[in-house]
Amino acid sequence: MDMNNMQFGWQYSPEQKFVFKPKLARGERSTGGGLWFVALIPLFGIVMENFAVDKYSGAVLWLSVIFLMFFGCHADLKHADDIDDAARQSLKKAVWIPPLYLYRRDKLRGAGKTKSIVLLILIVAAIFSNGFIQGLTVNENSLIERLENTPVSVMNFKTSDDEKTVGKMLEGWFDDGKYECECTHSGDIYELVYSGKRDGKPAEVTVNVEHDGFVFKDITAEGITIGGEELKDDELKDMQKEIFLGDEAKEEEGSEAAEEDDDSVVESEEE
Repeated sequence: MDMNNMQFGWQYSPEQKFVFKPKLARGERSTGGGLWFVALIPLFGIVMENFAVDKYSGAVLWLSVIFLMFFGCHADLKHADDIDDAARQSLKKAVWIPPLYLYRRDKLRGAGKTKSIVLLILIVAAIFSNGFIQGLTVNENSLIERLENTPVSVMNFKTSDDEKTVGKMLEGWFDDGKYECECTHSGDIYELVYSGKRDGKPAEVTVNVEHDGFVFKDITAEGITIGGEELKDDELKDMQKEIFLGDEAKEEEGSEAAEEDDDSVVESEEE
């Protein structure tokens, strides 16, 4: 290969240099980014609430959101060197009302009202959608309907079918699909007792729901009574699977039996 005949599409020239812009003085910096950060803080809270596991983590999250909004407005005012004393006093009074602060700040900058409107909308959405407000609607009456529409997979029954809800599975288990429900409340625990008939005998199925005022922490299938006899141990577990898994319970039993047979065969071969 003749290196002398090779041609390059680009050659370095000493005149070509990387140019770094000088650091802007405090008064020259754009405040748009910081103010947009303040405007979007409630959205951060709405998203992160999905990861809150109890009322304590939820309280810390929303207190942090409120603090960050006030802190963002205060920090912006502290570094606002492009306003006079009269405007500063006006903004100082509005620091504790973030939407009003963004409105006045952008009005002074001639930047419109978009940020303040976005912040106001997100604050309203956060107020009506957060777990504490939603928790106020949880009571003995509303919980019955909520649980019946809950997929049984939430109760740690292995199924990928979200159509299998607690209500549908109970309807399929009780005779003629008829049953009644009584809900009692003690602390964070709601006890729901479903009663009806199974094979002509009186039957009761109990489900416990734990809600701490912010989030549903646990939904557990508890006791079962048929014909006045309370089921226990393996008999209870098998009946719970029959109720909440239906046909899948038989398939699961078959797979477990096959695994036991395979294990016994392996053990006999080792012996």
